[in-house]
Amino acid sequence: MDIIRPLFWMGSSKKDLLRLPEQVVDVFGYALYLAQTGRRHRNAKVLSGFGDASVVEVLESFDRGTYRAVYTTRFPEFVAVLHVFQKKSKAGVATPAVDAESREMNKGSRNVYRDLGIPDPESMLIKAQLVAKISEILAERHYTQTRAAELLGIPQPKLSRILRGQFRGVSERKLMDCLANLGRDVEIVVRGARRDGKATTRGSVSVVFS
Repeated sequence: MDIIRPLFWMGSSKKDLLRLPEQVVDVFGYALYLAQTGRRHRNAKVLSGFGDASVVEVLESFDRGTYRAVYTTRFPEFVAVLHVFQKKSKAGVATPAVDAESREMNKGSRNVYRDLGIPDPESMLIKAQLVAKISEILAERHYTQTRAAELLGIPQPKLSRILRGQFRGVSERKLMDCLANLGRDVEIVVRGARRDGKATTRGSVSVVFS
């Protein structure tokens, strides 16, 4: 099971992210999930000028606009979201120092989708875990997206969106079928929920990769 570090939102970063188009929110949400598990989104790159590789920028283009999310993995206990904004057309736009150095930090959770108020955040987190594994396998095999789309039975543009993090309308079953098509056995195990006092607590759903 992935170790998922909690998020901390610096300044207005969370509010700024929620103002963006839904498609961009999904990409940045998935990018932050990957950061929480020690991975990096395909649209992410190290942001120069900070002295090390711990400050990362994610870019996403949508509807003739370009958007940026900046976070840092400098702290081993959590991932800090520094700044989210739309890139303007003028040159020389940089991350404002006041946001990157702000002391105001709002603690989030280990589920970025819950932090962002996305419906059914537990399901979204499971989808993120499945998509991350699919992406990992495709990268290991050096498949082109065209070849991968043929193998998985998904149109290439839709696969591209899924691998970027836009998978709200994709079922967990479809993603599990993708893993099966990639030669992975998928097992579903159901066991009794833990008991808390007199009442049985609500069961949980998790993904474990072996």
